[in-house]
Amino acid sequence: MQFNSPEEEYIYLKERMAALCDRQGWGDPFSYARAKEIHAAIELGHTVAPTLSGADAFDEDGNALEYKSTSGRDD
Repeated sequence: MQFNSPEEEYIYLKERMAALCDRQGWGDPFSYARAKEIHAAIELGHTVAPTLSGADAFDEDGNALEYKSTSGRDD
């Protein structure tokens, strides 16, 4: 696919990502750190959790998993 600008490509990719996540029941990828959680679950072979609250994903045994998808300083 050809794009006339980086902005056009960005809009296309954002819309595709939102549609994919909606179709898969993964929630809004642009809400907080959800995209990082979805990416981690896919890379690790886990099942993406269907909601933003609670577990981020589930392992092969159905155990709830929480990823550290944000970071902060502990000064």
